[in-house]
Amino acid sequence: MRRAQAYPEEQNNAPRTLLRMKKQVKEERIAAVKKRSSTYLKKFTVAVFGEARTGKSSLIRTFLGETFKNDYEPTIEDFYSKQIVYNDKNYQVDIIDTCGTENFPAMRKVDINKADAILLVYSLDNPRSFERLRELREEVFQERGIGLPVMVVANKSDVVIDGHALEMKMNDGSLVNTKYVAEKEWNVLWTITSAKMAWGIEDMVHGLIDAFYARRAQTLPTKGSSWLKRSPILNSLRRKSK
Repeated sequence: MRRAQAYPEEQNNAPRTLLRMKKQVKEERIAAVKKRSSTYLKKFTVAVFGEARTGKSSLIRTFLGETFKNDYEPTIEDFYSKQIVYNDKNYQVDIIDTCGTENFPAMRKVDINKADAILLVYSLDNPRSFERLRELREEVFQERGIGLPVMVVANKSDVVIDGHALEMKMNDGSLVNTKYVAEKEWNVLWTITSAKMAWGIEDMVHGLIDAFYARRAQTLPTKGSSWLKRSPILNSLRRKSK
């Protein structure tokens, strides 16, 4: 059988064709890298405020995957970072753990302005810690207005023993439902967690991310967001209150 003989022009074009193919492969690889870098590590900064001993640092450490510790260590200011995947997107969640005292207003102002979202943490076994959130929420509002997602976090749900745990007696003697106050009066998000038992921690962060992008799209999430409706802690409280 006779071999097909290549024409001279085909022989001359072969190196050019090979170069074009290599160039195309290289361009496709560069485009893929650019695509990954554009979708990878969307940075999301959260500032965490609340009175001392409400479990702010414990919430953060549990989110980072660390073991819960009962020992209390006062915080001046710490920074943490974790990469997560949520809704098929990659995020670098940077967290600012703030001081639990009222002594650093200038530092709080800086942290509020750095943040993409705010967590206001109170403890279910300490009514005073919820009263403190009124002042913190006002500070956030004065600095950033209503455009910044804010979530009130009811921590230490592991100490809850009945369905009325969300009702707290304030210093003036009034009885308030903290979830109702946060959602209806302050117009912010609310969730319930336990740093000790690692309950509701991921939902807390996911809820903030949802709120951030919903606000960017100028569509606020409804108060009964699906991530909170699925909360086993809140469902348990509802059953106990009946």
